[in-house]
Amino acid sequence: MLTLARQGDPAARSKAGRRYLVGGDGFPRHVATGIEYLSHPSVRELPETACAIAESLPLQDLLDLKQEDALHKAAAAGSPLAQFKLGVWMALTRSSVTAGQSWLETAAAAGHVEACQVMAAVEGARSDRALEAMVESIQSSAAVDVVQVAVIAARQAREEGGLDQLVDCLRVALMVAPRLTHALSDLVVAAVLWAEREKHSLRGLAPDQIEASLELAVVRGDRDAACLLGRARCGIDSGTLAPARLATSLNLRKGVALLLRAADAGRDDAWLALYATHADHRSSVSNPQMARFFLEKAAMAGQSEAQRKLGALILRASNSVVESEQAIAWLHAAANQGDTHAQRLLGSLVLPLQGSESVAREAIEQVRQADPWLAVRLTLARDFGLTKLEALSVDPVEGRRPWGLLVGQNPFIAQARLSAPRAVPALTPLALQNLARAAALFEQSRGDGNAFEGDLRRRSVRQRRVFERLHLSEDLFFATASSRRLEAFRLGPKWAFRARQPLALALAG
Repeated sequence: MLTLARQGDPAARSKAGRRYLVGGDGFPRHVATGIEYLSHPSVRELPETACAIAESLPLQDLLDLKQEDALHKAAAAGSPLAQFKLGVWMALTRSSVTAGQSWLETAAAAGHVEACQVMAAVEGARSDRALEAMVESIQSSAAVDVVQVAVIAARQAREEGGLDQLVDCLRVALMVAPRLTHALSDLVVAAVLWAEREKHSLRGLAPDQIEASLELAVVRGDRDAACLLGRARCGIDSGTLAPARLATSLNLRKGVALLLRAADAGRDDAWLALYATHADHRSSVSNPQMARFFLEKAAMAGQSEAQRKLGALILRASNSVVESEQAIAWLHAAANQGDTHAQRLLGSLVLPLQGSESVAREAIEQVRQADPWLAVRLTLARDFGLTKLEALSVDPVEGRRPWGLLVGQNPFIAQARLSAPRAVPALTPLALQNLARAAALFEQSRGDGNAFEGDLRRRSVRQRRVFERLHLSEDLFFATASSRRLEAFRLGPKWAFRARQPLALALAG
């Protein structure tokens, strides 16, 4: 037979292939060789070949070997066993007996015993329990390993982007699995992460099943599972998933240990969860110093919420320009990631200006023809909401920062409240671009610029004359503020009082 098969005899090739699939009659069981024989062009399109493959292998092996097409062909050719397997597969992949019912009924009508058992179980169950009834009726089937097939269906659902389908398949697998396996655990963790990301529910999976799966994954070093379980045990939501959906009980100390494990393994958001746990004065693990450390770790890892909260806390307590700079740098980093609360806090540090932006830019171009240095100062005043004294005395080279502008100590002003340095953030990318151009101009022409501009008095005179000649209003370029208001920008507690509403939202959000 083997000689004839190797010579290309179709009948011999089919018989040899079938015998290799099942073993016996002097042939060892060797599925790969059997599939190779039956995949030859001379026999692979024959209905008998499809039936041989579909009938000789259990459903899970057919799926692993990518023989679903052979299963369909065999079912269409009238094989009751193939029809039964296909009906079960379709029911599991669509989480509904109805999807495979026609194949199951056809197999039952042909006298297939297990198909008859399935239909009897389904007909005797409530409509919402039909799938469970089908699964329970075939738990001992040699043709279908329900757990393995459900896992395969779950993996397919994950690849195809169907979260509900994935959860349904996991529910079936967990219902009949004698024990929790690593494969099932990995799929449950994937489903929970997916639900967290998409703000979706996990209907059908019990909390104890999810908790057991997360615990098994944690033992194998899964940082995502450690973060999810740690958050749940600390009473922190994961997306729209409440802690009670992921764990059967709270345990702060165990939760903190899991979050530390996750954070150390690279889950940066775990630092923020640790901060929330330790910053709560009602918590049994409350520790303000540790909370600040965890917040700093989250901020340095790039978490925008942590950057915003750290910046807000530093700014609220600041008593020096150094602390203000540090706070603004963190808020600026958060704002660059689209954090609206951080953007509002930065906006509270910039004095408002009057007039149209387009009118102001047009006027600056007119000023540039007569005095390019004054035009640059007016641009900075407009971008950063500077007072007249600040605009005429600021040094763009020394004051330029990655986040904005530091208006340094004014040597021309004796009154401390008016001459003290002030940190002003850039609210737009254009403001930073204009500041870079201003710094380049002043750096390049330091000698010429200083000689041309002179001291503050001379700059003020030139500005006034240019404005008179061009009929420009100072309100269009310079902000107005009392010494008390300027002082509030420099002292954190005073600023916090003025900006208490956006500050509260920034710290709570």
